[in-house]
Amino acid sequence: MSTRRRGDDEHGIALLIVLLTITLLTVIVVEFTQSAEVETHFAISHRNALQAFYLARSAVNVAEALLVADAQLNHTDSDDDLWARPWPPLPVGDGTAAFRVQDEGRRLNINSMVVNGNYNRQRKIFARLFRILGIDDRVRAAIIDWIDDDLDPQTDPPGAEQPFYLGLTPPVFVRNAPMLTMRELLQVRGMTPTLLARLEEFVTVLPRDIFKVNVNTAPPEVLYALADGLTADPGVVDRLIAARRAAAITTITELGDVTGFLQALGNDNKDLLDVKSAYFRIDAAGEVNDVIRGITTIVGRDVGVVGLKHRVQRITWAPSTANLSLTSQPPSDFLQTLPPFGGQT
Repeated sequence: MSTRRRGDDEHGIALLIVLLTITLLTVIVVEFTQSAEVETHFAISHRNALQAFYLARSAVNVAEALLVADAQLNHTDSDDDLWARPWPPLPVGDGTAAFRVQDEGRRLNINSMVVNGNYNRQRKIFARLFRILGIDDRVRAAIIDWIDDDLDPQTDPPGAEQPFYLGLTPPVFVRNAPMLTMRELLQVRGMTPTLLARLEEFVTVLPRDIFKVNVNTAPPEVLYALADGLTADPGVVDRLIAARRAAAITTITELGDVTGFLQALGNDNKDLLDVKSAYFRIDAAGEVNDVIRGITTIVGRDVGVVGLKHRVQRITWAPSTANLSLTSQPPSDFLQTLPPFGGQT
């Protein structure tokens, strides 16, 4: 091979090495740039998410302040109160915060079905509610088995205890104690997301000894479930709802004088009623640059408080899918959608 040919080959190899080096450097630069862009995007998203979370927390604080302020204005809780109004989303800096408050006194407390091993009155009330909603009563029996402290399954109708859940994949361990959250219901035999969504409007999870129903806010389904006499004469509930629309019920005695509700309910069940609520659900959301974070918390107002100073105490706190549409209000009248009361639908 001539010296000239060898030199050309060496120049060609050198050029190839240079080209490969440039290509490699280009790939490295592109990868670095993309990585930096991704990290920057993640950092911005994390910042937005953190800001949105704190906006949601701030919305919770505003809602709690409304509950305290409202307690100073009156001694009832109704859909006309400060906390119940549809407050619009609040612009805050680069983001927006929103919240909605609902009293838990409008709902029935699942944990009250088992108190000191037995509490038949509440079980019967839940049986009526499930019949009104068209839900299989075996689901109610399975809920009782989930929260009672024994290992004996319900028989009429049949429930489900630990042996059933151990046969699942993966196995599930029954709590045999009061439920902590509504989401826990999804572990109960027969429960589905669709059923849970249906129940959430009418039931809640509170300490076992809480079973006061707020007659100013309870939906018709809950009111009808309180006694057989109410389903026999739907006009009684109609009159109660008409009365509370005109003005909040201020004493339980009014229910007998104005609506005949007490007579239909029966004197033995008067202790189930109240005109105010002690527990409330706050759904809050924060949004920053299309990033949304939600919070759901159950709070107790003046629970265990002695004296004149009002106080709100957080019972549960969890992330949620709440969004900025929280100000939308559910229909206040379900009477036209109630199923027949003669039996299960």
